[in-house]
Amino acid sequence: MFFAGMALGAVAGTAFGIGMMCCVVAGKQEDQQMERMRRQKEGEPKTIHFRDREGRERFSLLDGESLCMMAEDGTKEIGICRFVDGKQVDVNGQVWETGEFLRQMERRGIQVYPLETAEKKER
Repeated sequence: MFFAGMALGAVAGTAFGIGMMCCVVAGKQEDQQMERMRRQKEGEPKTIHFRDREGRERFSLLDGESLCMMAEDGTKEIGICRFVDGKQVDVNGQVWETGEFLRQMERRGIQVYPLETAEKKER
């Protein structure tokens, strides 16, 4: 009986812990969304600066603008960029440090351009 109570307590505790963690994650996402909405209401577009390993700016985008990611095999994906803070960007719902984003894309053999630059190359 003692072990059954312990097992039941462990299962209930785990379920409670998972539920609490889900609430914390959902709350953080809502806080980020509200912060984005507040910035948009202020009417000042935020600039996202993409810098290389040496700290030189490769390009910059305004909050909500898009970039083109082209793989070595020629496949393309368009990413919508949202300003998170001075060092982070949300690309298609995933938050990255801007420098880490460029490093990861380079490591994977993916070229990254502002969408309007990619459109000019096609012409």
